[in-house]
Amino acid sequence: MFDKRILIIDDSEIDREILQNILIWEYMVEAAEDGLQGLDRLLKGSPSIDGILLDLYMPIIDGFGVLKLLQDNGISDIPIVVITEESTSENLYKALPYNIADFICKPYDPDTLLDRLKAAFG
Repeated sequence: MFDKRILIIDDSEIDREILQNILIWEYMVEAAEDGLQGLDRLLKGSPSIDGILLDLYMPIIDGFGVLKLLQDNGISDIPIVVITEESTSENLYKALPYNIADFICKPYDPDTLLDRLKAAFG
């Protein structure tokens, strides 16, 4: 317990709070309210992040932009779980080339979410 640090990147304050409330008992949780903040946190790299929950649709830099910039900066060793309300096959296919660990649709079932994150993040 608490040996993994998870970064939530989601522009919805409500969704960040929901995820934090679910994850707080299993993980150290940090949050960023948009892709730019999330990238800033990841590129500074201290303390290290063990997994990312990434919303696809956000202002400034969306989730797809974050995935591309992480790849462009050689950051490929952090498991990424995409979280979205838009669970279309188009979004899934667009995210797959970035080697995402999982694709989870909102709203969240806490038990299912935790099981899938344990599988993705260890």
